[in-house]
Amino acid sequence: MLRMTKLLFFPVMAAILIVGCSQDQSSTTTGPADLSFSTAALLAGAEVQSATLYVHVSTASGNDVFVHRVTSEWDEMAVTFNSFGGAFDASSEGSFLADAYGWKTVDVTNLAKGWLAGDYANFGLLLKHGELVFPRSLFYSRETDRQPTLEICYMTADGPECVQLIAVADTYIWESEPNSNRGALTRLYAGWQNETDLEKQTLIRFELPELPEPAAIGDFVWYDANNDGIQDTNELGAEGVTVNLFNCDDIMLSSMMTNADGYYLFDNLIPGDYYVEFVLPEGHVFSPQDQGVDDAVDSDAGLDGVTVCTTLEPGETDLTWDAGLYMPEGEGCSLTIGFWKTHAGFGPQDDVVTPLLPISLGAIDVTNATEAHDILVQKYCGGPSNGIVKLTAQFLAVMLNGANSADLGAVAGEIETAHQILTDYSCEDWKKGLTKAEKKDVNSLKSTFDDYNNGLIGPGHCDFFGDDD
Repeated sequence: MLRMTKLLFFPVMAAILIVGCSQDQSSTTTGPADLSFSTAALLAGAEVQSATLYVHVSTASGNDVFVHRVTSEWDEMAVTFNSFGGAFDASSEGSFLADAYGWKTVDVTNLAKGWLAGDYANFGLLLKHGELVFPRSLFYSRETDRQPTLEICYMTADGPECVQLIAVADTYIWESEPNSNRGALTRLYAGWQNETDLEKQTLIRFELPELPEPAAIGDFVWYDANNDGIQDTNELGAEGVTVNLFNCDDIMLSSMMTNADGYYLFDNLIPGDYYVEFVLPEGHVFSPQDQGVDDAVDSDAGLDGVTVCTTLEPGETDLTWDAGLYMPEGEGCSLTIGFWKTHAGFGPQDDVVTPLLPISLGAIDVTNATEAHDILVQKYCGGPSNGIVKLTAQFLAVMLNGANSADLGAVAGEIETAHQILTDYSCEDWKKGLTKAEKKDVNSLKSTFDDYNNGLIGPGHCDFFGDDD
């Protein structure tokens, strides 16, 4: 299936504040509480632009505080220095200087990306000084109104948006009292009070939202040969048709083109309300909408190419949104003998020749796809070195184009002449029955038909079909 830009959103949980992403992430004076609120949603599947840890210093030390990834589970109201056992990654994710009272920030973008991607489990963060660095640093805990906060920013369809995750657990552990728990206190510590003190470390954890099961919408754009608005087994998919995805607030979320077989798919969508817009290729119109009783094979595009709004449930993949295309009567476009011979039912492509038969070529009646294929491949009566054989093949392609709604006005006189030639002569007459001047006329007529089938004259070539000539 085709891929597309991911549009899956996290649900908003109790420990999350959704905000506009206007905050300068390098600030050490403005905290997350100063950001303005909005109704944006947290976008998953898109690239994380930034992730910032906010910590409010209550007592400055003038020392660097390093942030590490915790590697094991812990309980805020039970963890101790001994039970924690140094379960953190020795590599620092970043640091801040605790040089003044107020908010400090640390860029933890890579860590947040790893959590959201499932590269490692979310057990939170550990804050500590370097070895034997004192005096200690103090921070406000989640039991205050200056609680640690993690802000993650994404690019959405409406522009940059950020989500704030408030700490759901924090505490500090102290090597001097290795079996004591301090989960209910309002202050967090890192470092040493003096050179004889033992180390204090802070633990903080944020609860990441759980993803809803994604949904998908898509299906098929096809050339509706009989203009009835219903997909028939012999009708071809339309490659390269632009399809746009909107939510039901008329905001365009994504765009793609149908693949070589006419299919498209928008996947990894948050469950919700969507509609699809098909962009009409030049020279075509949309088939009648909502024909028949089977929604899986009808055309859903209105005259403007837009479908009705539909609701996608969690985990749903709705593959019933299709669009039929056709050319108005008398216009159409032309296809080469290469296309018609590969679409006569003798290969992997669908048989689109049989529905256009029977066709008469002078004295030759073409009644089935086998007869048509034999003429088009030119492997009889001396093969393509025989002018009558080549004329018959090009003439059949012209008449198939006409039966497929292509305008034959540009070769109307030549068609009458070709009927007369194939009434008066057979392929056996090429070597001994025709004069040099008559052979020249046959070759000229064949070339005119070849030009028509290739779109050099007449209504133009159907480039969207991808001829096999």
